[in-house]
Amino acid sequence: MPAGKPSPTGQIDAVASAGLSSAALRPARTGIRPGRRVSADPSHPRSAMLIDRYIARAQMHAFLIVFISLAGLTFVVDAFTNMEEFVAHAGDAGGLWRVLGEYYGYRLISFFDATSGIISLASAMFALSWLERHNELTALLAAGVTRWRIARGAIVFAGVIAIAAATNREFVIPHIRQAFSRNAQDLKGDRDLPFEARYDHETEILFRGRSARAATYRIEGASLHLPLALSDHGTQIDSDEALWLPADGDHSAGYLLRGVREPVGIDRLAAIEVAGRTILQTRAGAAWLNAGECFVASEVTFEQLVGSANWSQYSSTPELVRAIANPSLGVGADVPLRVHARFVAPLLDMALTMLGIPLVVGPNRRGIFVAVGMCVAMTVAFFLVTLGCHAMAASYVISPSVGAWAPLLVLAPLAAWKAQPMWQ
Repeated sequence: MPAGKPSPTGQIDAVASAGLSSAALRPARTGIRPGRRVSADPSHPRSAMLIDRYIARAQMHAFLIVFISLAGLTFVVDAFTNMEEFVAHAGDAGGLWRVLGEYYGYRLISFFDATSGIISLASAMFALSWLERHNELTALLAAGVTRWRIARGAIVFAGVIAIAAATNREFVIPHIRQAFSRNAQDLKGDRDLPFEARYDHETEILFRGRSARAATYRIEGASLHLPLALSDHGTQIDSDEALWLPADGDHSAGYLLRGVREPVGIDRLAAIEVAGRTILQTRAGAAWLNAGECFVASEVTFEQLVGSANWSQYSSTPELVRAIANPSLGVGADVPLRVHARFVAPLLDMALTMLGIPLVVGPNRRGIFVAVGMCVAMTVAFFLVTLGCHAMAASYVISPSVGAWAPLLVLAPLAAWKAQPMWQ
């Protein structure tokens, strides 16, 4: 070797002597090419990148392992519980594997939304505990790397997961939420679902029915009770079925009633208007209607009318805001609470991570198993505070905004206080 040219082995040893483990600096895994000089100073940008990449890779592996394990366990138990329904539906859907793939593929997206925060914390704990287990954390601290510098990669990773979960919640789930309304017993969406009476708060029409079918937006045995302002032809409209229709050139959004039995002679009756808006259309004034049909305008969609939780749980934030402004819905505290919670969720995920990381890399480390036990207890307390505030808001004890933001106002300062030793 030419004189004066440093040996690659000597370069790696120089960094290792500064406190970095050989596992973190192995050329095949870190991208260090022979002949490339690496600074022995752990604060050097290249050494810092090695630390970040090593921890990020370990945390990504831990995240995937935990996520796949939990999702796989949940889906396997559910699949064997409902295997008869899947087998019965497989003949019409192209095979059993296709049915299982489609059914659980959608639910995998929902599972990520529900568990991303807790799995992100678990992956950070596993990655940092792995450093502690192999004495790599001690080596880094001895080399002068601060605790904050060690934890920075895990915190950034948690932030990326929180942003991915928010993106999934706003842009992916709203487009596939219809798939979540069907369980294993209703894979085709043609099963009769129970229907509870619902009000259109703008027109004061009470919608009643025998059952509902999600796939066809249909209410069987529909019966509408009209207020006095719409009782020109009586206070009752009984029909065989009601079908929800979106707005088009012939009518606004509402429900097409077929097989109308009451009032008698619906085809000859005139339409009913209130404040310039046509609420009830009949065949006498609407040529697009068939015999025995009428149309009732309503801004309450089928999802909202049947009382399904999917429309609020799986709707995007702009859709929830429009629902609050819709006078026909008369939403309670749960929808405003959900809107505020959407903004708070990424911050709460970060607060949860910041509460857990100091248990591993903080100055008062008590061992891996003790840290994991304390992390579990802390997580339980975290969700008790969050769910407790949400329950009080849904029960009108506190306002929806306070119920959504109070957990962050309590937990964020606590997380900052717990993480303070990492900055020292």
